[in-house]
Amino acid sequence: MIIRKKVHNIIENYSNILIGNSIKVIKNKFIKLFIFINTLLFISMASIQNCCAQGSNSWELNGNAIYEAEFIGTTNNMPLIFKTNKNEGFRLNSNGNVGIANTSPVYKLDVCGTIRSTQEIIVEPSDSSCQWPDFVFDSSFQLQLFNERIELIRSQKHLPFIPSSTDIKDNGMPVYETIKGIIQNIEELYLYMEQMERRIEQLEEENHNLKELLPKESLK
Repeated sequence: MIIRKKVHNIIENYSNILIGNSIKVIKNKFIKLFIFINTLLFISMASIQNCCAQGSNSWELNGNAIYEAEFIGTTNNMPLIFKTNKNEGFRLNSNGNVGIANTSPVYKLDVCGTIRSTQEIIVEPSDSSCQWPDFVFDSSFQLQLFNERIELIRSQKHLPFIPSSTDIKDNGMPVYETIKGIIQNIEELYLYMEQMERRIEQLEEENHNLKELLPKESLK
């Protein structure tokens, strides 16, 4: 307002000195200059106010301090999407699902591609009551008869406690449940081997007793 008043006073004072048509020409030029200066002042003040208003919410490229009430993300149900070279890298949906190279994640981490780890991947059961198949070695465990197990494998065309090829094709392979099923099959195989070992020992003992009953001449 101060600058505007000073410019206006200059125009009026200068206009009163000049006469005739010169007054009108010069006055028009000063009016245009006055409008131009005011426009520049308006744009400058608006830019300063905008910078001041957004300064606390700007994201610096050399690091930022985050406080308890602050966050990076959306305030509606739209996903938070990260892109490089205009191509989507990954997204965080409002339900907490993260998709990497996947625009429609249905799991907490849904990756379309190969995952590599140089260390262990820890998989825990979702149900705390889930038992690891060490119960196979409990004295109360009832092992299925071997003949029945063979018939089961032949009928369903895959080992028990493990998803079929159709299930894996349609739904993928659940890592925890599949490994658990493999371990149970291995542990039960040891029980079957133990039964067979006992049977072999029994047959060897019976064979030995039969040999003792036979005349030595017939064994030559």
